Amino acid sequence: MKRIKADDYLTLAELIAVRPRPAHLRRATSTAYYAVFHELVGQGARRAVTSGTDDHRHAVSRWYAHGNFRQTARWVTAIAADKSAPEAVTRLLSVHGRVDPDLVLVADSFGELQALRHVADYDPGYLAIRTATLSHVRRARTAVEAIRRLDKGAVHEFDMFLLLSLGGERMVRNS
Repeated sequence: MKRIKADDYLTLAELIAVRPRPAHLRRATSTAYYAVFHELVGQGARRAVTSGTDDHRHAVSRWYAHGNFRQTARWVTAIAADKSAPEAVTRLLSVHGRVDPDLVLVADSFGELQALRHVADYDPGYLAIRTATLSHVRRARTAVEAIRRLDKGAVHEFDMFLLLSLGGERMVRNS
């Protein structure tokens, strides 16, 4: 089974973002978000199934949900801003209350791009502008690069981010 690659989504988003029609610009924003989402899912599945088969990784990848990533990203943002987050979550996502800057970048980008994708896909009043759309694609590319730095640096809090994103608030309530 072939893995969905963030780079393919980013290339597609860049290609369609230069087209003048609003539908193309909307699609580019949505595709940029999916680049980040699928990079996170791919990283999570690869970590969970280190020695398993591609079929195992695919099965695990289906356990991730957009809303759980959104909630985990909100926690990262809250902790980084010294705002309230569940104590167990704060311990998992930070070191002495400090969150890795790349993890903050990923969380902020995920939240913003998900909100933009939602309006681009569902709000008939959304005004798609090429320069804004291209900035969405750049933001997604920057987030994917940060995800890969977190992976390469073996950042423990990134592993916890991916684990928390499997179950979101349900996992925290049961801890």
